[in-house]
Amino acid sequence: MKIIDLSVPINDRMIGIPDLPEYEDNPTRCIVQSAVSEKQLERIKSQGLDVVDDPEIGISMVSRLEILGHIGTHVDAPIHFMEDGWSIDQVPLENIIKKGRIIPLTDTEPNAMVTADMVLATGVDFDAGVIPVLHTGWTDRAWGTQRFWDDMICLDTSVSELMIERGVSAVAIDFFPEAAFWNMDGFPPGGPGPNHKLLLGNEIIIIQMLTNIGAIGDKDFTLAAVPLRLENLDGSPARVFAMLD
Repeated sequence: MKIIDLSVPINDRMIGIPDLPEYEDNPTRCIVQSAVSEKQLERIKSQGLDVVDDPEIGISMVSRLEILGHIGTHVDAPIHFMEDGWSIDQVPLENIIKKGRIIPLTDTEPNAMVTADMVLATGVDFDAGVIPVLHTGWTDRAWGTQRFWDDMICLDTSVSELMIERGVSAVAIDFFPEAAFWNMDGFPPGGPGPNHKLLLGNEIIIIQMLTNIGAIGDKDFTLAAVPLRLENLDGSPARVFAMLD
């Protein structure tokens, strides 16, 4: 079995959604509390990691992570936008570990909106038995730069309606699942999060910000999106990978 990692790395250089105080006020931080030796501590510092002022030396390396649940490669649970529904620890694993099927959309231009017509035009069939993976290559092209958000590829609500019609349990994407509201004067008509509400309101889990999808090729695979078991919370960073049959 070959395993292909589809996750972006977690580090303190991650750029969150622009103009939202949740992201501006809570940057990702990876902070080392202690180290095995002075030699290891020097290597840690040379790698650019934050270190507490007086780290303990001589027993073990211990670090802490400060991160929002919705940055980088992550999984959204229904309560992220719905008053009731599954929290991230309640999402059935069989809904997010399932045969995957790539929807090739790599011709999508920056600032474009992925529509249901574009998905259907690929000719790739999918149903409730698979997790569709919408592959634009945008995360590969621009992750880690401001361009990632400035020129973001986005999702049209017609795609959410198609996913509901097909009865999928989850959808995986490598771009943003809404219109780029940070580039607009306020939220679009209908308020924030229409795709989140459509998908999560129908218990369709959103797996976001995948990378390296092209490495899967045309082989059959199982997609595994594994969030942390965070009790009663709305989403989680995730390790997402493809297991090639």
